[in-house]
Amino acid sequence: MRTRNRGQTNGSLADDIFESASDLAEAGRDFLSSQRGKRIRRGLAAAVIIGAPIISELPVFRRTIVGRLLRTAAVGTLLIKGAEWVRDWEPARPIDLGPT
Repeated sequence: MRTRNRGQTNGSLADDIFESASDLAEAGRDFLSSQRGKRIRRGLAAAVIIGAPIISELPVFRRTIVGRLLRTAAVGTLLIKGAEWVRDWEPARPIDLGPT
């Protein structure tokens, strides 16, 4: 990481900001790939999986347009994921149903 000089221009200040953001993103990726980051990711995913249905049932959330759109999108997503699961499913042992 570079240090900033007092007489630098706005262009180099922007470069420093982008470089710092890049360094921060890289540090975040490194942390999230560590064992501690893995635990945090699993905990966050569990909280979202458990919390999303609960939050979506709150009346204050259900009355909003965004809430209704998210509920509709969630149902559509479940249908699509279910269809993908059926499409991609391969039985462990093919079943012979006779002549077709």
